[in-house]
Amino acid sequence: MKTIFTKFSILTMLLVAFTACNNDDDNTVVVIEPTCNDGIMNGDETGVDCGGFCGPCEVISNPGRRADLYVTNNTDGNIFKYSISGDSLVNYTTASTAAEGIHYDAESDLLVQASRSGLMLDAYAGTSTLGNATINSSFSTFTDLNSPRELAVSGDYYVVSDNGENKFFVYYKAGNSFSLYYTIDIPFPVWGITFKGNDLYAVVDESSDLAVFSNFIANAMDGTMRPSKRVTIEGIVRTHGLTYNGSDDVMIMTDIGAASNATDDGGFHVINDFSTKFDALSDGGVLPVDMQTRVAGSSTLMGNPIDVAYDSETGAIYIAEVGNGKVLGFTDIGDGGDLTPSFNMDLPTASSIYFSSEETDGNTGMASMNQTTRLYTTSTLNGDVTVYDGTGSMLKTVTTASSSTEGIYYNALNDALLQGSRSEGEIQYYSDFMSIMSGASATSAFTGDLATSSPREIAVYGNKVVVADNPANMFYVYSYTGSSFTLENTFDPGFPVWGITFKGDDLLAVVDTTSDLAIFEDFFTNTMDGSLTPTKRVSIAGITRTHGITYSASDDVLVMTDIGLAAGGAIDGGINVIQDFSTVITATTDGGTIGLADQNIIEGISTLMNNPIDVAYDHKTKTVFVADIATGAVLGFNNALTTSGNVAPSVNNILVNASSLYLYNN
Repeated sequence: MKTIFTKFSILTMLLVAFTACNNDDDNTVVVIEPTCNDGIMNGDETGVDCGGFCGPCEVISNPGRRADLYVTNNTDGNIFKYSISGDSLVNYTTASTAAEGIHYDAESDLLVQASRSGLMLDAYAGTSTLGNATINSSFSTFTDLNSPRELAVSGDYYVVSDNGENKFFVYYKAGNSFSLYYTIDIPFPVWGITFKGNDLYAVVDESSDLAVFSNFIANAMDGTMRPSKRVTIEGIVRTHGLTYNGSDDVMIMTDIGAASNATDDGGFHVINDFSTKFDALSDGGVLPVDMQTRVAGSSTLMGNPIDVAYDSETGAIYIAEVGNGKVLGFTDIGDGGDLTPSFNMDLPTASSIYFSSEETDGNTGMASMNQTTRLYTTSTLNGDVTVYDGTGSMLKTVTTASSSTEGIYYNALNDALLQGSRSEGEIQYYSDFMSIMSGASATSAFTGDLATSSPREIAVYGNKVVVADNPANMFYVYSYTGSSFTLENTFDPGFPVWGITFKGDDLLAVVDTTSDLAIFEDFFTNTMDGSLTPTKRVSIAGITRTHGITYSASDDVLVMTDIGLAAGGAIDGGINVIQDFSTVITATTDGGTIGLADQNIIEGISTLMNNPIDVAYDHKTKTVFVADIATGAVLGFNNALTTSGNVAPSVNNILVNASSLYLYNN
């Protein structure tokens, strides 16, 4: 691909050369005077060999393609406009002293900036014909904001992401005024936002997660709003900026690395065919790093890449690098790696960035489509897999190569089903699972041998599978490809195991024969076989003996089952629902108890729960499903966040020896 940053690149190389030629043993300082005939935009020039010291630039009647890069900063609040195709720089001096969040509407020639110093949106009309100038806002919002970080625009709706109190401020622009429509509380730390069609995508600050709010404007309202889906982008340490382009269907996210290192551990991830990949992921799923392209390394000059912009015409990616105080551009991304920027301009505390051209303006693509809910279930009676839809209606039953199964997962990215076979003593992988007809028999594509023959649950993170095996009370960790399983680690957690699930990359595990929950933070940082001590272990009030567990990333809800007494036929089972789990578990010390006040409990004879061995949660309908092995049924309970006590199930499907569940919910 042709690089389009020629003159800026020459300037960068010359500056590096001058620095490199400085003799440390010679105290003589060589000063390179800017000239007006060297073909380089240096000094205080606003164009190549013109503007500033060199006198006015020639007005070009036909400048060619408009390709402008607008950048804010937190040093002086001014707006810098880089004309990429024209190799020029314009500085708009504003009344702000710090700013973050910017958008340009070429059709109305309106430039809008979020002022961190003024705590408002400022709109500047008619800037396209200006050179270096002091500009005054044409109109502004009230001082509603606290700590604005990013601005996303859909039509006349302007959404500000504010991490002071983790809110979205939604403004509507009518003529020459803004009106605050909604103030929305977001249940996670916010930063970068961008629109894809009508859907608003948001990074989850302090994590590697990406959340989406489907049909955002139509669903917006004052108060708390939870995402429609939240997934993990593997390989990112901590994300900040993101941008989406509809014509190329590409999402780009930045990784600032460790907040303590603002110099050289940053990068960005390019996700091509984004719609196909993201739409296939279930809530709480992981996009594997091998489905992305990562650019990072010392040559990139990225330490804290706070925001990102994209030019679909050239494939160029632009970065606002706040740590090193630069505006960077990258072309010829290829397979990624430690690339040298093609565009490199100094801008202290560069904060937000927006690319504008005829080809890219408003090109936000289409919202996500074809959202599906499917419940995959197993049995220890025959090993069949029975699939239900979100209402509990059966879709199909498939006979597998197992005659007794416990532990199941569906990978929509590969249309593959994974299950733990108790009869065969192995973990099994079935390809093209959804194309298998109901009543048909499936043959596993490949298997991985288990050390014992009693898997109780499996939990999947990207291409890693953890098997909880309770005769030996061990965790077996496998990696898998499209052709094989590889045993990576064997861990002894020091307690009887059963249900396991992931919350991000933290493994949550029930402690069988007790009411306890164990948490292994950053689970995959453990690489040595042997004993593994949980980061925290707490008791759950009201549970007699727990077995099943699941976590919802979008709703931040943890659900655990209570089988009651293992012996006898009494209907003594139940489910314990913990909302705002992240807050609750943080407030509970190691060895402490999560009390009844923090839970919603469904139990009693009308529930038909005797031995609810596994559990799944549908965040779209707030329905909890259980596999009750003693009752021999798959049961469902609507409105599980608000309904409690002795209630009858809304779903009651006979499934003898029902053993495990997995809810696919994209």
